[in-house]
Amino acid sequence: MIKYFSKLNNKSFEDKYLFIFFSIFPITFLLGNLLINLFLLLINIIFLIKLFKKNYDFNLENKILFYSLIFLFLSFLINLLFSDNFRLTYLRVLKFILIFGSILSFRQLILIYEKNELKKLYCLWSLTFSIVFFDIILELIFKKNIMGMSAIIPGRIASFSGNEMTIGHYFSAFSLFALSYFHLNFKKKNFGILIAIIFIIISFLIGERSNFVKTAISISLFILIVYEINLKYKVLSLSSIIIVFVLILNFNENYKIRYFNQFAKIITKDGINYYLDNSIYGAHYNVAKEIFKDNPIFGVGIKNYRIESFSKKYDDLDHKENDKRGNTHPHQTHYEFISETGLFGYSTFLTFILFSFGFFLKNYKKDKNLYQLSGMIYVLVALIPLLPSGSFFSTYTSGLFWINYAVMAGYIKK
Repeated sequence: MIKYFSKLNNKSFEDKYLFIFFSIFPITFLLGNLLINLFLLLINIIFLIKLFKKNYDFNLENKILFYSLIFLFLSFLINLLFSDNFRLTYLRVLKFILIFGSILSFRQLILIYEKNELKKLYCLWSLTFSIVFFDIILELIFKKNIMGMSAIIPGRIASFSGNEMTIGHYFSAFSLFALSYFHLNFKKKNFGILIAIIFIIISFLIGERSNFVKTAISISLFILIVYEINLKYKVLSLSSIIIVFVLILNFNENYKIRYFNQFAKIITKDGINYYLDNSIYGAHYNVAKEIFKDNPIFGVGIKNYRIESFSKKYDDLDHKENDKRGNTHPHQTHYEFISETGLFGYSTFLTFILFSFGFFLKNYKKDKNLYQLSGMIYVLVALIPLLPSGSFFSTYTSGLFWINYAVMAGYIKK
């Protein structure tokens, strides 16, 4: 490993260590929030050293990225002033400072390292992803992963995430980077499409319904944009996936319960309304709406849903699962934003995202960089309304979102 990084010639001490920390950053998501936060802190210390030495290039593109992040940060800062619980909110606002510095630091890597040097970074990301991939296969076959752990819920895979069972989210966040790396280095269309189909099937077998949908949409978009596929090949690929899914559902009762029974209720009864009126997730969304109605401008403050959702004033809400409404977060990014940041924070965030997409899409059309495309697709799909999600302001979920955003932003060109 040391020999691997020692080939980074003619770079400053700070730039070498930025490269190392970002190269192994995906590993931190497998080892816990403490390590994620430690790496973010170390990256920011290096970033501050570069600023102190005036070794950071504030060109026009970097200034646009810098001021757009400041724009978003100010909205979080204003949210802090109106928070029902200052302590809960200020910790997340401080966390954004670390994310802010990390995004700008990753941008610096893209500027100073050559394409063949950056290839090493994405190679390590893909290697880490591959280890997770094979660990999932092991757990599927032997019911235990490399570390001897297994899922506590039938039809789910734990892998390195243990009892949290969030490996499907990790799989979704890094699968496109792995696909991009394989495509750029093997350059065989059939191989790339086969790997993509396998990724979709493995995501299904992980058992996280929402993350499976997001992964399937992300990979499908990637294939449609990157590969020129004739109709015959599209039908063959789709048919193969459907046949595999049917066989799995037919022979495995756990997957049948998790997928078919749930989706069948939505399709055969009253569609999305049935889902919203009868599920626990629907109860979370419902109380989030009520919290928003009571605090429409600034919300109750970031991370304060966990307090407000248990408030007795919401005991009589008309929902079949209302007694289970209380939770740490509403399990949906848009509901989390409207309840905790109000119209001000939500509209600021949407403006930030729309501006980012408009700006970065223009750049992608010029360069066709697959890693930038991967980040763009993930950020877009992660924000699909109604699909359940982790807390946007948690270390794990926000880390995965913003590392994809950092790659998307990293390839800005004039």
